[in-house]
Amino acid sequence: MDLFFNASSVAVIGVSSSPTNLGRAIVFNLMQFQYQGLIHLVGPKGGVFLGHKIYPTILDVPDPVDLAAVLVPARAVPEVIRQCGEKGVKRVVVESAGFRELGDDRRGLEREIQEALAKYNMRMIGPNCIGVINRHTGLAVPFMPMKPEADPGRVGIISQSGGVGAMAINNYAAENIGFSKFASIGNKLDVDENDILEYLVGDDQTRVIFAYLEGIADGRRLMQVAASSPKPILVHKSNRGGSGSVIARSHSASLSADDRVVDAAFRQSGILRVSDQNEALRAIKGFHLPPMKGPRLAVISRSGGHAVMAADAADEFGFQLPPFPEELIEEAERHARAGVIQFHNPMDLGDVFDLDLYKVLAAESIRRDDVDGVLFILNYQGIFDADPCRRLIVELGRIMKVAGKPIAVCVFTMHGELEVNKRAAGYPLFTDPRDALQALAWNRDFRGGPVEVFGTEPPGGIRREEARRLLEGAESGPAAPDLLAQLLDCYGIPVVAWEVAESEEEAVLAASKLGLPVALKTANPHVIHKTDAGGVFLDLTTEEEVRKAYGRLEELGPRVLVQRMAEPGLEWLVGGRRDHTFGPVVIAGLGGIYVEVFRETALRVGPLSPRQARAMLEECRGTALLRGVRGRPKLDEDALVDGVVRLSWLLHDLTEVMELDLNPVRVYEKGWVALDWRATLDNRK
Repeated sequence: MDLFFNASSVAVIGVSSSPTNLGRAIVFNLMQFQYQGLIHLVGPKGGVFLGHKIYPTILDVPDPVDLAAVLVPARAVPEVIRQCGEKGVKRVVVESAGFRELGDDRRGLEREIQEALAKYNMRMIGPNCIGVINRHTGLAVPFMPMKPEADPGRVGIISQSGGVGAMAINNYAAENIGFSKFASIGNKLDVDENDILEYLVGDDQTRVIFAYLEGIADGRRLMQVAASSPKPILVHKSNRGGSGSVIARSHSASLSADDRVVDAAFRQSGILRVSDQNEALRAIKGFHLPPMKGPRLAVISRSGGHAVMAADAADEFGFQLPPFPEELIEEAERHARAGVIQFHNPMDLGDVFDLDLYKVLAAESIRRDDVDGVLFILNYQGIFDADPCRRLIVELGRIMKVAGKPIAVCVFTMHGELEVNKRAAGYPLFTDPRDALQALAWNRDFRGGPVEVFGTEPPGGIRREEARRLLEGAESGPAAPDLLAQLLDCYGIPVVAWEVAESEEEAVLAASKLGLPVALKTANPHVIHKTDAGGVFLDLTTEEEVRKAYGRLEELGPRVLVQRMAEPGLEWLVGGRRDHTFGPVVIAGLGGIYVEVFRETALRVGPLSPRQARAMLEECRGTALLRGVRGRPKLDEDALVDGVVRLSWLLHDLTEVMELDLNPVRVYEKGWVALDWRATLDNRK
């Protein structure tokens, strides 16, 4: 990826002398950003632009070319790529539109491009993008005219949309925040977000990474790259609908709709998901402050009302407000005019007009061992006190730098004054106490990689090869319950004792063997909600009841599952499905008939370690019931954790299993057991 951003020579392909030619804007940007390398222009009509000769083809350029920026009609792109390959160009950015975004009939063009890339060992960003920028070298090839408003900074930007990416650059510049590298990746035909993300994680000039994505190319790789990152990664993932609106065949699938999987995967790998561009900017501002290493916060405010707002936000985001020491309070009291304000944390300085004291209070507070960060709220109009307030804001930045702790400065003033301070402060400013504290909370909670993203050691006793043999020749679609029970047994997942009967006499014999009372259920795998279909009979205590139940179930199919009645216990759901982007997704929560009512579930992308499985259960309020309430005994949480881990490895190993639902399972003082199980298979791979 480095050659995309540090090319020593660039060819712009698609330039003409026409004043409406978009390729000219690429050349303009290279000039505006003061690119330090060689620039070559290519266009079939030849000519000259900005003193540069326009060569008819890339093959006519006399010098070696590291990077080609291509903006020609879509149908001409494959031939241009082939010519770049013959020339020895190894990196290409195709900004042309008109590919699969217009329909499947354009996929042939994309295949031609991919074949050329493979033949000549080239890498490509795009098509349908606006290209890349490196602020530190001046390489800038977007086709929309731009200019560098802020100095080079430390934010790396990846955007699937060129327009959203350009907006992000403008938003950051308005806050005097610069970026390091920018990549608009468009259709992601070759290079995707993971390639750029991995590069930025290792880039010394990048401190924070922001990505705007409408789709995810490889969710598991994204998680692995993010989990290894020592830098904050913020992602605005739009296009939330996806296929999650399709009616699912099982509880597990319906509860783990695509966007919930994205949420779970991001949390699991340490990605901060932001909901919009404003939230992204807020987080980036927070990460531009020194790290906040704990929850203890001092709030100093020139406005009592804003101090109250800050106290509310501190509660919301989990901050602690330790009391100010007596000597600091006494110092504030000596400077108070009316003496009507009590000084505590938050400290209201509405009665104090000595700005030098404000600086002293900030410096003393941030130095304290029991303070991890400061929120400083300054409101002024800038009519009589503009200069001292401006100096104070700059000085707060110096105090912060010396202390190595964050001071989130929130400024309320007239618009012109605010703009002056944003340019002069040297660090980000906030305009709302809640926004400032949310940014500090993200800063506080970020720990950085590497973190454990997937389990690496499967539990003992798994008979993986036996399970794979059982699946050989299995039909795609709903799995037969006896086949699924055997698969579960291979992974050490306990199910209630069972037999399959195909006649009334076999049902009676099975009931006798298992021991009454028993349950009879249809073994027809196509009956999804058995209770609703009249496919379940419980607590059958006599042979006559068994015969009668079989007769009723026979209407749904001759195969019947006979099960021993399980002892009462706490009911949970454990299940999962295969997500097309992230792979095996595990779900757990309170189960039984109320699972879709309470929707008390947690998600993880598997396979899981015991630590991850336990953390997953901690997200469910039902976990409190496992630990005993109102005199009830503690239940076997460790067994349930082990079961979740085993199921995650089953989904990971057996890719034919598309959905798996154990609902309910019952948890006891010792052990757990599944009462009902179903799965959907896809054996067409």
